[in-house]
Amino acid sequence: MKKIHIISLGCPKNLVDSETVAGILSKNEYILCEKTEKADVIIVNTCAFINTARKESYSIINQISNSKSASQKLVVCGCLPQYEKSELLQKYPKIDAVLGSSDFCKIMDALVDTKKPIIKVGSPNFIISNEPKLFSTPKSYAYIKIADGCNNRCSYCIIPQLRGDFRSRQMEHILQDVRNAVQSGRSEIILIGQDITMYGIDIYKGFTLTKLLRRISRIDGLKWLRLLYTHPANVTSGLIDEIAENEKACKYIDIPIQHTDDFILQRMKRPPSKTIFSTVEKLRKKIPGITLRTTIMVGFPGETEKNFTKLLNDIRGIQFDWLGGFEYVAQKGTASYKMGGLVPPKVIKERLNEIMVAQQKITLLKNKKRIGQSFEILVDSKKHGHTEFQAPEIDGKVIFSSKQKIGSIKKMKVLEVKDVYDLSAV
Repeated sequence: MKKIHIISLGCPKNLVDSETVAGILSKNEYILCEKTEKADVIIVNTCAFINTARKESYSIINQISNSKSASQKLVVCGCLPQYEKSELLQKYPKIDAVLGSSDFCKIMDALVDTKKPIIKVGSPNFIISNEPKLFSTPKSYAYIKIADGCNNRCSYCIIPQLRGDFRSRQMEHILQDVRNAVQSGRSEIILIGQDITMYGIDIYKGFTLTKLLRRISRIDGLKWLRLLYTHPANVTSGLIDEIAENEKACKYIDIPIQHTDDFILQRMKRPPSKTIFSTVEKLRKKIPGITLRTTIMVGFPGETEKNFTKLLNDIRGIQFDWLGGFEYVAQKGTASYKMGGLVPPKVIKERLNEIMVAQQKITLLKNKKRIGQSFEILVDSKKHGHTEFQAPEIDGKVIFSSKQKIGSIKKMKVLEVKDVYDLSAV
């Protein structure tokens, strides 16, 4: 049996694709190995969303190209081949095969014994099939992708170029993935996609996320159901009601807002600020104590000091529990690429730092209020886990004073805050 080593870069959505690749290969009598040097085939599933992600992908490909033996095969798949296509082979001639972001299901074609590089980079709008998966997350949670691609066309984003238009997966396929994950011992399911609130708009002719949540929640053995990557304009009253009333739905939602100044939001082709504030207000009114995560971007072309101050004050006012910040980076092929009013890189870094310092104060205060309280904690490793108000790998974690069984759920008391984001519990 041939040995495969998979390196998955980028977001959880990419990780699900890597798990699918692993599932297909295991079904075809390949086995996974932990060390690159012992593998017959090395697969790098790349990210190309922003410059830093592309640099990381290039670095890994270059490293493996220079170290692999003549008998080893290097396959590069994902967003970078979709972005560069055959040009990637010109940069790295030791690559044996490239597969686009929707072509990972053709992994067996890439392993054909040939002296010529294999190029299979098709349309990113390939219809999503249902293939077996080998879950790679800890035996406590699993990511389930419910859709791919995006129709929002934000002016800074190359996702449609890399991933195509929005496509929902068949509900029965999703439910089967959830059942498989729960049967493998995982208690939490995290639903992901470029914009999960759009689920069903194409194949079921309407917003169907609420119905999907209801059906998933009926699966025995499932404890928590978490939503990542929602869109503020599509968080409907029905969805809010479902999160509030569904016992298995985490009282947690991720709503990337990007900015709060209407001039910048308009240039970004994002919903106006009134939509953001209205959605936050509805969520907190219907679900008191709900945990809110967001993502913001600073330094977008045309962002003045006044625009930035508006964002900073709103972040202080809204008081998100968790926040991720990014510097604007011009992307070829996007509407914002040729926009005027570029913000100097130094100013962008200063602004992002100011936002993150403000958010750290908010998160620290919220975490300090949790000291002395007891929470159910899902154990991700012998030494740490996460609560309902923490998305694993993304938000803070809970550190244990003694070893715990992975996958178990323990009610523990918070003792202190560690480094702003993490908690310790006993």
